[in-house]
Amino acid sequence: MYDNFLRFVNVINYVIYARLSKEEQGKSPEEQSRSIKNQIKVCQNYIEEEKKTYPNCKFIEVAILKDDGISGTTFNRENFNELVKLIEQKQINMVITKDLSRLGRDHIQTDDYIEKWFPEHNVRYVSIMENIDTYVDSVSNEIAPIINWSNENFARQTSKKIKKTFKEYRQEGKWTGGEIPLGYKKDPHNKYHFIVDEKGKEIVERIFNLALENNSIEKITKILTKENVPLPSLVKKNARKLRVNIWSSNTIKAILQNEMYLGHMVQGKTTRLNHKSKKIIYLPKNQWTIVKNTHEPIIDINTFNNVQLLFKASKNKSFKSLDYLLKGLIKCKECQHRISLQTYPKRKKCYTICNYYRKYGSKKNVCTAHRFNYKDLENLILTNIKEECFSHIDKNNLINIIKNYQKNNQTINNIKNNINKSNQEITKLKNQINQIYNDKLEGIITKEQYQNITKNKYESLEYEKKKLLWQNNQLAKIVKKQSMNQNYTKIIDDFLSLKNPYRLIILNLIDVIYLSENGNIDIYYKIQKPL
Repeated sequence: MYDNFLRFVNVINYVIYARLSKEEQGKSPEEQSRSIKNQIKVCQNYIEEEKKTYPNCKFIEVAILKDDGISGTTFNRENFNELVKLIEQKQINMVITKDLSRLGRDHIQTDDYIEKWFPEHNVRYVSIMENIDTYVDSVSNEIAPIINWSNENFARQTSKKIKKTFKEYRQEGKWTGGEIPLGYKKDPHNKYHFIVDEKGKEIVERIFNLALENNSIEKITKILTKENVPLPSLVKKNARKLRVNIWSSNTIKAILQNEMYLGHMVQGKTTRLNHKSKKIIYLPKNQWTIVKNTHEPIIDINTFNNVQLLFKASKNKSFKSLDYLLKGLIKCKECQHRISLQTYPKRKKCYTICNYYRKYGSKKNVCTAHRFNYKDLENLILTNIKEECFSHIDKNNLINIIKNYQKNNQTINNIKNNINKSNQEITKLKNQINQIYNDKLEGIITKEQYQNITKNKYESLEYEKKKLLWQNNQLAKIVKKQSMNQNYTKIIDDFLSLKNPYRLIILNLIDVIYLSENGNIDIYYKIQKPL
């Protein structure tokens, strides 16, 4: 036997290489012929035949290397890299695979290894099924590029089919894999569905409550770390226990902005360039797949929306930054940039300042300072808010609305109880009808008796169904009306009853405040006519 450099070879140090991708695991018996175990057996049988063909040549098995669950479209595989290392260290001079697709499905790189890299390193490569042998000049070697292209095309088509299947699953609200959000775990009876994990749920609720108290993300991380609250990976048992659970701001931010906690399945946030590329592309939100009400919510919609309001108003807020009631709401009337606060230790007061002026004013002569005493400005705005609220609210009417709201709660509970009773009665009637039918089949009652008895039962069943439908409609109407009252009256009532105005209520009421250099204040409300 002669090598690539036309030198006689009497010792062959070989490696058997096998690979199985994720897509090929757990397939039909025919496809299982490509399994790791089968590939190794075929290669070992080939070596036994080689020993008979070349009796004067010594064959030494250096290693059996295998990559299980790795796609052939990438050559960044742990054991394939080990194979390359053995070749570069000149420990082996022969590589055997069952077929070309086991070496790889990227036809450009696979061709490069077969036609250039292996020969340059004086390594004999053998693909048994296609009869490829780089020590032998044959027609099979010449068609190897065509086979490699076919293998890559197979990988491409497989990738498209998998993407299509996953897309259909996502559109149906089925979980298709990835990191499960803290507070949920996979349903043991349905792998596409989430159920609540109580331990994680408590942590998520704690984080949202801290955010509602107007704590910054950095402050929340400090609180959780100080309280030694376990990290999501520890709660989900994906990591070893650490001495100190150091929370990151990115983790907190991801939790507070995750719509999964509303009970919605949110997927398809990223994609890849193609089946060979590992580069991740982050998609805009309008391209995500969001299916509502697929699992039990942990956070209610009002809490979630309020947290997003605080996020928006406190954008770029750091742990050490100055915090105040109207932060994020005040803008410069002249240049439309945000207005923040500037402190003067000697004066012990805070003054407003246009951010655009503070950054460029002295250099480019843009805008003006807009410097006013912040406390005076805040008092003026709070006074205006209260005047606006009282101008739209009849106090007695507000009290009646709140009483009606409480009354509606009792009505809702009564309707829910009646709905449960109707459901139980429907189930009972269906069971009775089935039992009567069985009695007729067994000859306990006659056909005429069966018809007479079931006639009344079916009439009762139809009545209960209509009653149930009416009750569900009434419940929907009351809940809708209640939510409309709650959206306005609760916000305003809370605000008017507090001596120290709550920042979240301000954010619910006001969209933006424009401050002019001459001192004029323009307040734009989100609620023009609260009732």
